Amino acid sequence: MTDLQQFLDSLNQRVEVRVQAIRVERSWWPCQRGCDHCCRHLAHLPELSAAEWERVDAAIAQLPSSERAIVEQQINLLLQQTAEQPSSSSFVCPYLNEPEGACRIYDSRPIACRTYGFFVAREHNQYCQKIETEIEDRGEHGIVWGNAEAIRHDLEQFCGVPISFEQHYADRACDNVDGTGQL
Repeated sequence: MTDLQQFLDSLNQRVEVRVQAIRVERSWWPCQRGCDHCCRHLAHLPELSAAEWERVDAAIAQLPSSERAIVEQQINLLLQQTAEQPSSSSFVCPYLNEPEGACRIYDSRPIACRTYGFFVAREHNQYCQKIETEIEDRGEHGIVWGNAEAIRHDLEQFCGVPISFEQHYADRACDNVDGTGQL
């Protein structure tokens, strides 16, 4: 296991400790299998470290060929969507199995996906309206959120500047001139 893989595993464990603490204290927390609201309403496409992209790509490569073909098609559609409508307000994650409401690469999902709904940053909350509504309805205000900025800082310090979805898949999109949809 490389140093980067060990670092990502360690970061995953740090995140998981905070996630489990929130879940144990609040069994009603909406972020769990079957809730795919954030995956269906991405404000922007993923920006991941090179190490995370490597992990995502390896997970996609391990999918059954039929699942991999769906992911590749979704990636191509998103690349096309961003080229045609760069200011689109919402995206569906290409790794989401929409009929099941579950992530196809769950064990290899990016840090941003692991922290969403459980971590906050100074300039913006990193949770959806469902969580906000539940917190208000239940009068819950003593939540100890994870620090998204600290996680992002550590990720950048160790893994480098994030790479955009479009940048990561740009070469593959250019290679996909035959229209097969295969990356």
